[in-house]
Amino acid sequence: MRLISLTLAALTLATSALAQVPDGYCTVVLSSRPTLAQAADDVRARWSDRDTTVYLSQNGWYAITAQVVRKDRADTVLAQGKASGRLPDDALCSAGKSYTRVAARFDAAATGDNIIWQAVDPSRMGTQDKRFIQLALAFQGDYNGLLDGDWGKRSQQALEAYAFRESGQAPANWHLSGLAFDLVEEMDRGGWQMYYNALLGMSYLFPTAQSEEAGSDSNFNNWEHTASSLRYSFTTSDQDRAQKIHDFVYGEAAAGSDPYSLRKDDFAITAVQKANGRHLYARSHYLRGQWSTVVLSADDRDVHLVRAVTASMQEGQATPIRFQQGGFLDRNIQATLDFIDRQDQENPPVAAPSAPVASASGGDSVNRPRAAAQPDTTPAPVTRPEPKRSASSSGTGIVVRSDGLVLTNAHVVDGCTDLRIDGRPATLRNVSDTYDLALLSIDAAKALPYAAFAPEAAGLNSDVTVLGYPLSGLLGGLNVTRGAVSAVTGLSGDSITMQITAPVQPGNSGGPVVDDKGQVVGVVVSKLDAQRLAERIGDIPQNVNFAIRGGVAKRYLRMNGVRHTERSGAQPLSPVTLAETANLYRMRLKRLRPPRQNASCPTGRNCRYITL
Repeated sequence: MRLISLTLAALTLATSALAQVPDGYCTVVLSSRPTLAQAADDVRARWSDRDTTVYLSQNGWYAITAQVVRKDRADTVLAQGKASGRLPDDALCSAGKSYTRVAARFDAAATGDNIIWQAVDPSRMGTQDKRFIQLALAFQGDYNGLLDGDWGKRSQQALEAYAFRESGQAPANWHLSGLAFDLVEEMDRGGWQMYYNALLGMSYLFPTAQSEEAGSDSNFNNWEHTASSLRYSFTTSDQDRAQKIHDFVYGEAAAGSDPYSLRKDDFAITAVQKANGRHLYARSHYLRGQWSTVVLSADDRDVHLVRAVTASMQEGQATPIRFQQGGFLDRNIQATLDFIDRQDQENPPVAAPSAPVASASGGDSVNRPRAAAQPDTTPAPVTRPEPKRSASSSGTGIVVRSDGLVLTNAHVVDGCTDLRIDGRPATLRNVSDTYDLALLSIDAAKALPYAAFAPEAAGLNSDVTVLGYPLSGLLGGLNVTRGAVSAVTGLSGDSITMQITAPVQPGNSGGPVVDDKGQVVGVVVSKLDAQRLAERIGDIPQNVNFAIRGGVAKRYLRMNGVRHTERSGAQPLSPVTLAETANLYRMRLKRLRPPRQNASCPTGRNCRYITL
């Protein structure tokens, strides 16, 4: 995760005094927003390292301004600021004649360690940060409410409960850092993310890296969290069957308990605790002419996970839960890490100016963030920038259903404004950052040939063939390479990928890795950054490439309600026939994306690879 060191801004709302810029001067306008709330969010996200004033203009918009300069110096100040990146390219200097009043002032005086010892002021956090902290508190078992970023009484009480349990103190900003580090660790470990189930038309929290299918049948698609007792069941049905599901759940309530039931024309919730202590929760929405139902269950010790998932549920595709890059929480985390690093160097006990900062568990002071601050010690390079991409480029996909459903990598479609598959417009259906997989669809005029997956995982040293469109501007068309499975896991034992020796290049991403029978055993994803590794260890690694394992790809398809095809008893094919067979279900993806403003390592990724 990339943490940005910025100063803390404190907002002070002003009275309706007249705005006046002195004669002969102008004020630098950084940006304008249609509402004061949006202006405040913009300041916190982009301009918190400087004193700013927000003016209300006669047109109803709010102008965010920085320093006041002499008019005869304005052109020079603007040119220097834009060249250095301190000012946006569209910044201008205004005499303020259209400004009617001062709407807000922002003071950038509070910096460094002062931030982390200050009492929590929720108004400093944007909606994105608040939503992130709500989820963190839910995972701690303190919050039982919607993950909506609306900070009310319930959110505040949950934060206070957490802070007093951890340290016996009222909430301070370092508590937010502790919550953030715990949540980031949990999300990384479990692959927790807001997952959109296209079959249901609903989004919900789901542990994509710690989930297994659990006895799905014609009635329910069942999944279980491998690290807890949490279990998911999904189904679509008519109203009568949805009603029966809720009646069944309600009937499971223990005698003397207080079951909860809500029934509306297009919405239903039932929540009970069984006699054995297990919690059941059912939720149904009437969407697209059918009832979509999710049933959750967990033992009492894991009821906080049920609450977190239920709080996250919503119709349609939800936005990811992450804190705002460059926002208050991001800056606070960095200040906490900086403080801890200095304390480690100086080696005294960690203490606040007025009271010791202790952990309720009896460990070292503020030791939760410490683990997340450890440097990466893997032998592979971790700072390699992504290769520059042109606005238009190519990738590869695999047809997995005859009606035009195509599987590819998530990074292939990341940031794209237009996608075409074999020249036809494509629609993005689902993206999983955890698996680096995505589903797209095209309107197929006729049934398309589609891939069959191998029933078993590719074995060590088994032969594999890769098809794709690498270096399209140079090589032009379909390219086929051969190799073997050199390791059944990825770098550092990663269970999502495997290593292959078949050469791959940019443009191969998302393409099929097939066995000697022409069946898919993997999806090309990346290769080791040999150049950067050579700079680090003094040796050049030979042909280390990676593919997402076929079993992971099949799991991803099942999670999205897609039944993959397998053919048992298939016979080995000649190299020529194998290429011809696999060529039937591969697709060429053309993508258009805006040029990247920053080609550095993407936030949250360990850049050991070159993505293709």
